[in-house]
Amino acid sequence: MDLMRLLRSLEEFLYELVGWLVFYPRTFWRVLRHPGAIARYTRLELSQEPDRQFQETISPVLMLILSVGLAHAMEMALKLPPPDVNSPLGKLLFGTEQGLLLTRSVVFCIYALGAALGTLRREHRAITRDTLREPFSIQAFLACPFVVLLSFGTLMLRMESDWLQAGGLVVGTFACIWYVLARVAAYRALHHAAFFPTLATTVIWFLATTIVVIAVAIATVI
Repeated sequence: MDLMRLLRSLEEFLYELVGWLVFYPRTFWRVLRHPGAIARYTRLELSQEPDRQFQETISPVLMLILSVGLAHAMEMALKLPPPDVNSPLGKLLFGTEQGLLLTRSVVFCIYALGAALGTLRREHRAITRDTLREPFSIQAFLACPFVVLLSFGTLMLRMESDWLQAGGLVVGTFACIWYVLARVAAYRALHHAAFFPTLATTVIWFLATTIVVIAVAIATVI
């Protein structure tokens, strides 16, 4: 009986894994090309029954986790050493592969959370588990290309070649610009807001989140 349960669990895991190989690139491409449409799609899916949600894609939070894992796998494939840190907390967060993976997951979740909180603030809505779910799910989707592109650009910056470092700067800059514009497009798709006020508010929230992330990172490595 235990063996049968183990085999069924293995079957479900393998099927889910194969599903990731199919749906991850499709979802990534949809988010990258049409962030506004993915915002409307997320709102529609969240109105369905839980077992019928996101049948055509990967669920937003899982998509974000897989994106962080992909970015980490790229670094492992290049065999780059982890960041050099001196503090005990820094070694815990950045000194091992597991710690670095978990830290990256938390960092990019902070970006999604900050954007979701900014959305609720602009809508003058109370922050509850129910109200936070939709904007956080949308922002988790939008963070996925940002994770992969920014991580890829950062890896290129760590190379010794000058032209690779220049390419990394271009990729990293593109990742930030795309992410800000994607957040603007997603918000306008759902609320029909004016472009420039939405852009200004999005930039402010993005910079504020980035400052917090950098400040925490500096505090942990000193």
